[in-house]
This record gives sequence, C-alpha cells and structure tokens, in this order.
Amino acid sequence: MNFLSMDYFLMLAKERNFTRAAEKLHVTQQTLSAHIAALEKETGSPLFVRHVPLELTYAGTIFLRYAEGFQQNMRSLKNELNDAACNKAGELRIGTAPARERILLPDLITSFQKEHPRVRFQLTEASNQVLQEKLLNGEIDLAIANFPKSLPGIERIPFYEEELILLAAARLLERTAIPEALRNKDALTYKELRTIIGAVPLLTNSKDTIVGSIIWRFFAENDIVPIVKAESGNMETLLRLCSLGNGILLCPEILAHNTLTEEQLTRMKQYRLPQFRFTISFGCRKEKHRWSVLNAFIQNALQKRA
Repeated sequence: MNFLSMDYFLMLAKERNFTRAAEKLHVTQQTLSAHIAALEKETGSPLFVRHVPLELTYAGTIFLRYAEGFQQNMRSLKNELNDAACNKAGELRIGTAPARERILLPDLITSFQKEHPRVRFQLTEASNQVLQEKLLNGEIDLAIANFPKSLPGIERIPFYEEELILLAAARLLERTAIPEALRNKDALTYKELRTIIGAVPLLTNSKDTIVGSIIWRFFAENDIVPIVKAESGNMETLLRLCSLGNGILLCPEILAHNTLTEEQLTRMKQYRLPQFRFTISFGCRKEKHRWSVLNAFIQNALQKRA
C-alpha cells in the first residue's frame, strides 16, 4: 500500500472535498483522484460516497481509523529514528489559544531555535477543548492549555499559574451606582464581585474557553444572571471593547498586560481576583518514547519561565 496514498486519503477525509484537499496537498485533482481510486481498488471497497460534501462509506470509516493510527505511528517512528541518529530535526506541532500563542510562542520559539535550528514549527490556534481533542487525535504534538486533573492518554507538565483580574474603564464605573469605596478597592471578594457584575454590563469569553468555563461555572453556582453586552472567543477583541468602556471583563492578567498599552491600562481599573487561579500546562500524549525535540522544547520553556 502506498504511504502517500494514505496521506492523501486522510486529507480528503478531513476536507470532504476533492478541490480543497488537492489544494492543501499541492497536487492536482487528477492526481488525488488517482490515489484514492488505487486505494479503493486495493481495499476492494469504495471509501467515499461521491456527493457534496463527500461522505465516508462504512469501509471508509474503518480505513480512516487504521490510517490515523498508522500516520501517528509513522511520525513516532521517524522521531525515534531521528533520536537514535542524534538528528535534532523535524516538525513540532504546537497548539494553544490565539492570544496565548501571540504572547508566549514568539519568544519561546526564538530561544529554542538558537540550539535547534533544524526544527520546523506548525502552530495551531483553537479553544481549550478543541486543543485537547487534537492532542488525543494525534493532530498536534504539544498543547499549551488548562487540562482536567485526569485526562486518559495525556501527560501534563505544569508551566505557570494564571490569575484572573476584573478590568473596567474608569469612566464606565463612574457612571454606575457602585459605592466609591468599592470602586477604589484593589482586590474583590466573591460578594463584591457579585455586586459589580450585577450592576455593570459584562464582556465575556465563550464557554468553551478556559476563562469562559471558569466564570460561567461561577455564575451558575452563585445564581448570577449577568448583563452580557458581548460574548466572544477572542480575548483581544474583548480587551479592546473593555478599554473603550463597553463593559467589564474578567481576563487573565498576563493577557491584559501583554495586549493593552500602558496608556490604555492607566485609564482602567484593575481588580485582583486571587480566588480565580488556574494552571497552564504542557500536554502531550503518553507514549513509550517521547521525542527528544519535544522534551527539549518543554525544558527550554520551563527554564525561561523560572
């Protein structure tokens, strides 16, 4: 069986469209069709139902399961052979949230490539839940995310702690009935936070993000019905809206201080919320052999953070 044909099959199964899959593979549709036809002849079964969008047949679903496992085993084999030959090269696939990628990865990659110039990076942006799925499915090698305490098949290496802060434009708070003593505090208790959220419009992260899952769980546990002004999975958009006075925002401190300018921050009130802390970890699949390049990247990042 042609290994290249298997890669072509996996791309077509993902895209469900010959034109898009051929573009992603940088081949002609005729070449892609020929490889798929050869696979179907060899397996003795049609793998796709040819309508729009394409649909996997029952045989195609079975073939997909084995093809994904084979592709992951091939990657592991290449990485382990590279390690045996002391060849620090290859492609490292890292996934994280968009804002966290912009803040963390440029410095980490630049530092790492000084010692490993032959490593190529493929970066993926996605929500926390999607990153975990991609990691389990073998679509990425490493995720930088907040993981459950127990996630079968995944090993967690703690990276750093994030703490939420409550941000609000000063002029927005001045227009509310919130007592001045509360407006001037530096940190909030749960009760004080409930008071502010109940009185001021809220900008909020989507529920499938780390921050969104934390705050919406807090709302549910405390019977809080916030006045939601805008909801988004993009924290940078929410920070911009917050700086313009559209609402208050619960946000990781590291994201706020690396996204907003000093001038913007001086016009905003920042409340510390030490009760809202969570761990950002490196996550990778549990395997008999972990690629040395992956280990080296994690160790380099931990040393920079220390």
